[in-house]
Amino acid sequence: MDNFFKAALGIGGLGTVGAAVFFGLYKDWLALDIFSKLSADQTFIIMLVFLGLVFLSLVVLVIAYILKGMNINSAKAVNNSVAIINDTKQHD
Repeated sequence: MDNFFKAALGIGGLGTVGAAVFFGLYKDWLALDIFSKLSADQTFIIMLVFLGLVFLSLVVLVIAYILKGMNINSAKAVNNSVAIINDTKQHD
């Protein structure tokens, strides 16, 4: 799957990857029995909500990935004491 996304980015760019993800998510989604009981407007609203949730989860994953790369060290001292952080890395 990783090779597919690399090839799709190289050939068609981000639009190709987006279309592949969209197709993978919605391939059989509208064929569910519940949509025969809903109106077209209700189906459209559900699809918009689902698209919004997918987009928000992507944003959260990107933010988590960016924050994971940051080295954040913190310490809190209480009762007038001193907090020391030793963040030196030893290389073998």
